[in-house]
Amino acid sequence: MTGITAIAIHLPRLRLQRASMAAAMDWLCPRSDTRGARTLAFWDEDPVTMGVAAARTCLAAAPQARAAVRALAFATTTPVFAEPQQASLMHAALRLPEQTLAQDTGGTLRCGLLALQQALEGANPALVIAADMPSNTPGSLAEFRYSDGAAAALVGGGPVLLDYRGGASLSAPFIERYRDPGHALATDWEERWVREAGVLELVPRAIAEALGRAGLSPADIHHVVLPCVIPGAAKAVAQAAGLGGARLAPPLDTECGDTGSAHALVMLARAMEDMRPGERVVVAQFGQGATALVLEATSAIADFAPLASVALSAGIAETNYLKLPVFRGLMPWERGLRGRLPVNEALTTAYRNSEALLGFVGGRSRETGQVQFPPSRLAVAETGLFAEPQEPWPLADLGGTVATATADRLAFSRSPPNCYGLVDIPGGARLMMDFTDPDAARLAPGDAARFVFRIKDKDERTGYRRYFWKAVAASALPATA
Repeated sequence: MTGITAIAIHLPRLRLQRASMAAAMDWLCPRSDTRGARTLAFWDEDPVTMGVAAARTCLAAAPQARAAVRALAFATTTPVFAEPQQASLMHAALRLPEQTLAQDTGGTLRCGLLALQQALEGANPALVIAADMPSNTPGSLAEFRYSDGAAAALVGGGPVLLDYRGGASLSAPFIERYRDPGHALATDWEERWVREAGVLELVPRAIAEALGRAGLSPADIHHVVLPCVIPGAAKAVAQAAGLGGARLAPPLDTECGDTGSAHALVMLARAMEDMRPGERVVVAQFGQGATALVLEATSAIADFAPLASVALSAGIAETNYLKLPVFRGLMPWERGLRGRLPVNEALTTAYRNSEALLGFVGGRSRETGQVQFPPSRLAVAETGLFAEPQEPWPLADLGGTVATATADRLAFSRSPPNCYGLVDIPGGARLMMDFTDPDAARLAPGDAARFVFRIKDKDERTGYRRYFWKAVAASALPATA
């Protein structure tokens, strides 16, 4: 059987403090437990951009696997578009082979784990990406517990970290959470019923089936990964499945919250930091049924980098609860005259220039080594312009150096100030770029920068959004592919 060759996560840097959430909403919906924080996606982050970020870090850990990828699965319960396919945008941003089969999947919080099972039991090297931004009723327990984030896993195409021993999925019309396509907010059902009649009934059975297929007993398992926002449910499932002697992976509820369809992989990435060669882990999740996978660590696990811990510790505390509804588009706010301009979709131009706009691919002169963006049929030289074919030159992984920086409080921004400046890219290119992330205003000339795939702008009339690359401080993110 095949297995997981690399895994990585992405968590937005903003960490909305639950004490601040309670301070804003306790007059209406009192909450007794206000420990920790939940991640909050910045205004230009969404499941697509977060998924690309996780996948870039994943590909950096196994660079030899990129060319081998033949399947890309994107799992989310909060899709950006009903149409078009989001996996195709991510495929372009990640510069994966054209022969890659790309598909979206969703509809249940375990869709990320389902996509991983399909990849593990498939014949082709695959990249599985899961990302979510669950939107919940203001003041609800779900708003406190769920959060924003992404994870990515490579299956096949290189040395394996976790061997796949077997898995099982059970399907049931058990609806514990639902959202109509025309509604922004999800509705959760009664917690005790979900725990007793759903989670405790279905997940132990899926685990037993998976162990049977793997030819293992509960005593052979060392770790259990089971995301569930209901307190105590994971421990109860482990006991019911005979896994009381296994180590229960931390739910990360106080560090980042539950990232929905990504959380099984987020928790697994963190648990792998504590695993030793030969140890086995059961990864399970509930949602209109249950899925359980059995994985065994290889000798390569000893060199597994603790990138999940890095992402968990890289947060910036946020105490303004109103950023959540504003960034989500749930609350109207005064945009000013500069915020009323329409956004042109320009789909034809976007397709013709997709390699440059989504993949951030420039051009490089074979004669002089000069790098340009956007790519052009005219090469630049000290003596002027001359016609010369340029070779494609990916820029997203190169990073750059800030040449100029402006924090503009007059220009429209969903999170003022509007930050931008010139960035010098190795090879001689210089590009005017937006700066992003909560601390974008701190970028100054001479600072090292990295590039991230983000929302460029949104058409509020149609819901269409454009994507491009922006600059962040190099120290803000882990290494990416």
